[in-house]
Amino acid sequence: MNNKKIRAYITRREALKKIGVGAVANVLMAHIGISSFVAEQEKNGVPQPLIDVKPIQARIDIASGAPRLLINGKPIRARMFYGGPSTASFNSQVELASEAGIDLITFENRLPWLAPDKPLDYKGMDLLLQRVLSECPKALLLPRIDMDPPAWWFQSHPDEAMTWEISHQDQPNKQKRLYAVPGQVYRRDACQQLDLLIRHLEEQFGDRIVGYHPCGQNTGEWFYQDTWGPFLNGYSKGDRREWRIWLKKRYGNNKTLRNAWKEKRITFDEAEVPTAEARHAAPYGILRDPVEERKIIDFTEFQQELMAGCVCELAHTARLASSGRKLVVFFFGYEFEFSTVKTGPAVSGHYDLRQVLQCPDIDILCSPISYDDRKLGDNGSTMTTAESVSLAGKMWLTEDDTRTFLSKTTSYGGVQTLSETRQLLLRNTGQCALRNFATWWMDLGGTGWFNDPEIWAEMIRLKTLDQSLLQNPLPYRPQVAAVIDSASLIRVAAGGNVVSSQCVSRVRTILGRMGSPYGQYLLDDVISGKVKAKLYVMLATWYIVPEQIKQLLDYTHGSVKLWCYAPGYLNPQGTSLDTMYALTGFRFRRVELPNALAQPTTKGKHLGLQDVYGIPEVVKPLFAVADAEDEETLACYSDGSAAIAMRQTPDGFSIFAGTPGLTSGLLRLAAHQAGVHLFTEVDCNVYNNGPYTVVHTSQDGPLTVDTGCSSHVLDMLSGENLGKGPKIVLPLKKGETRVIKCA
Repeated sequence: MNNKKIRAYITRREALKKIGVGAVANVLMAHIGISSFVAEQEKNGVPQPLIDVKPIQARIDIASGAPRLLINGKPIRARMFYGGPSTASFNSQVELASEAGIDLITFENRLPWLAPDKPLDYKGMDLLLQRVLSECPKALLLPRIDMDPPAWWFQSHPDEAMTWEISHQDQPNKQKRLYAVPGQVYRRDACQQLDLLIRHLEEQFGDRIVGYHPCGQNTGEWFYQDTWGPFLNGYSKGDRREWRIWLKKRYGNNKTLRNAWKEKRITFDEAEVPTAEARHAAPYGILRDPVEERKIIDFTEFQQELMAGCVCELAHTARLASSGRKLVVFFFGYEFEFSTVKTGPAVSGHYDLRQVLQCPDIDILCSPISYDDRKLGDNGSTMTTAESVSLAGKMWLTEDDTRTFLSKTTSYGGVQTLSETRQLLLRNTGQCALRNFATWWMDLGGTGWFNDPEIWAEMIRLKTLDQSLLQNPLPYRPQVAAVIDSASLIRVAAGGNVVSSQCVSRVRTILGRMGSPYGQYLLDDVISGKVKAKLYVMLATWYIVPEQIKQLLDYTHGSVKLWCYAPGYLNPQGTSLDTMYALTGFRFRRVELPNALAQPTTKGKHLGLQDVYGIPEVVKPLFAVADAEDEETLACYSDGSAAIAMRQTPDGFSIFAGTPGLTSGLLRLAAHQAGVHLFTEVDCNVYNNGPYTVVHTSQDGPLTVDTGCSSHVLDMLSGENLGKGPKIVLPLKKGETRVIKCA
């Protein structure tokens, strides 16, 4: 062991002695084999100098439009391992990760909230970090910090505890743990505690820590606790105080508030949170009426801004406390995933992603792989508008908590064999490489889900792909853009998930299998001209400001636009079929039918539509094209009205799909119309960037892949020559993954 490393460990031993754990420090020194050396040096009277900890500098760099992780100015693979240091298999998994070239380690820590009358005490966290470093001296640490307050804090601030329409303690199967309203009182104290902790950790471990990951609320992911449950929160005194502050900023004076809410006597000081009964109701169907339900929409906007503002304030604290040298990481932005919430997507608090993307103090946003789309043969899709994250100069990170064969479970897409495990991890990590994502492999169960060298062999094999993209960065700019809008999704009423889940969440599986890669974007990036695609799939663009229509059509001019469900139906003045016409080029009428199923016409079948699709229940509102000619009508509702239509407009081909959801056949039809390159003409999960392509089969092959290049095609992991392009045939079974490269 070199003298520099020895001096560093001596420094830490002395630091630990200062806080009263010198004996433990000596044990740690002995464990790594330098205690005897130090003792001999001290015996001979050789002074042991303490050196200053030189903090690592870590940041996200945008190179040729692609985000990269830099540590001390050097680009490195953004690949990590997550585990629990207290678990039996942690040490062996960290060792396997290190042997695979992965030294970035993340793990959970509970923030030691320090009471005002107590001295600073970080012994527990210091020992935890020391333990990790003693087992893996090369480790670079990204501690995950649990920001939820302890019981004493709630005793001091009873008004700041989240409150539901039904007492949390009275709800069935609920723990009595308390959660804080993310308002000014919590932010003040949480930021103070986080600042103290990070400054301490920077002083003691700044040369081994690459960043900080504050976590809070439901499962630490900054969505409101019990989002998935049937009961609504927002009924504490702290919520009401923050709500009234927000209203004053929004409306400025009581007269403007009264006009907006159509309430003659309301004042800021008397404004109450909308009742649970009103929030559970859906008098206008799937979507909130922008005028008649203004108060409820205001409250949903308030809850989004409150949560996003809290995340940004904590991020700013972390940035300052680490002197701007470290990564700041947050879970946030699950706009696709929360479209399935029964009480409405907005109860999550994740729909002000734009505020978070504009925050200069956040480097990485993250989520798990979608729980709707992770099984063998699925797409392994992302919960957010990941390409909008990249456009904002940030990096997206996929938390890969795959239930490997070692997990002994088939829940959440778990697999039973080593071979299946390897295929899933190749799919997931290969996708991350091509989309310029970071990822960590997560031993969520704490029982050694990744404790096998054969699993880590895949990370070793993928190093060639990662290094190629580090040396020659390629921005991910697919020809297909899947577009959603936060303002549209917060206007989905309770029960509206029957539509939003099909149009937004579950459509990712279909998009993934269309045969061409797709990107996920926010509508405002399209309106501002940042997104160039041949095919725009407008999944949830149901709310639009009329002044934005011309700008949107100008920037997408010449491309095919596939409009889903109710494009432009909502606007600040109410609802409008005229706005829908201005946006899409179709005239519409509302229809009332017993279901929202669409049957392909002869024309539709000729173009590749085969099966009836949609949802077999009443959807209100439901729209049909009123002026579609027979040649334009591709599918009909049960009453014969046009459910799917395609028309040439001055702005390019426009396709309307009124029934919720899409099919891979309809997407391929649109792709052919748009001139999109299809790598496969059958359902298959495809990811591509430049000469690199990853395929993960959703059905048994053989699979014909049109690589789009005339050169030889290589298996990137084995080096095997697969033949000369553009078309090659791969003998694959369902759930197999290949990483290929055009030579």
